Amino acid sequence: MGSTIGQFEYSIMTMKKGDSLPFDPQVHIELKRWGMNRDVPVISPALMSEAEIDEQIKFMKDDLDAVGKRAKAALVRAKQRTIDLVKTRSTD
Repeated sequence: MGSTIGQFEYSIMTMKKGDSLPFDPQVHIELKRWGMNRDVPVISPALMSEAEIDEQIKFMKDDLDAVGKRAKAALVRAKQRTIDLVKTRSTD
């Protein structure tokens, strides 16, 4: 996959050592940046042709695919850390 436009990102919420109850990690896909136009987020530059629209949509899809891969990898790591943390608590 080529380079991405950096329009999307993910955040992950994980269990911390001090949390009283274990919970599964949660991932959110987010807009990394946007402009405002009448209180509506704008996530593309001005597009003036069908070819520009197609190109921008392709860039956004590539960007979402890339952030999805990173988010999935982070979720796998976070789930393992949660399991390890719960196991540690069980042995204490």
